[in-house]
Amino acid sequence: MIDQFKRMAQAIQVIRLPSLGVGLISLASLVAIVLFPAAGQGERCIIPFSVGLIWGLSTYAFIVTFGAVPDKSDTPLGRFGKLKHTIARFWYGWVGLFFLGATVAILVLTIRMVLIWLRDYAG
Repeated sequence: MIDQFKRMAQAIQVIRLPSLGVGLISLASLVAIVLFPAAGQGERCIIPFSVGLIWGLSTYAFIVTFGAVPDKSDTPLGRFGKLKHTIARFWYGWVGLFFLGATVAILVLTIRMVLIWLRDYAG
């Protein structure tokens, strides 16, 4: 599983900075809406900017985290090296399970938020 995540993270490496940009622009927009509320106009954009923030930062975190997964060891390691390598890969396995759960939760949250936004503002 973590080796597949590593391949995916390497394949989408080109969207690392754009996803961070989307997340930071969304965060800045949310802060501006909260600190400088316009006459009801900013409230309309809170849900889309929230979704952009969640997905942008989640994508960036995925790429950065799983780009650093240690490869399977082909060379013989000593006891301490083998233990350290096994613990590192085990840790990334747990982080991978967390990311799977978080992605499902973010997907459900996104669907709910978009449906609410469409109900309120699209008619």
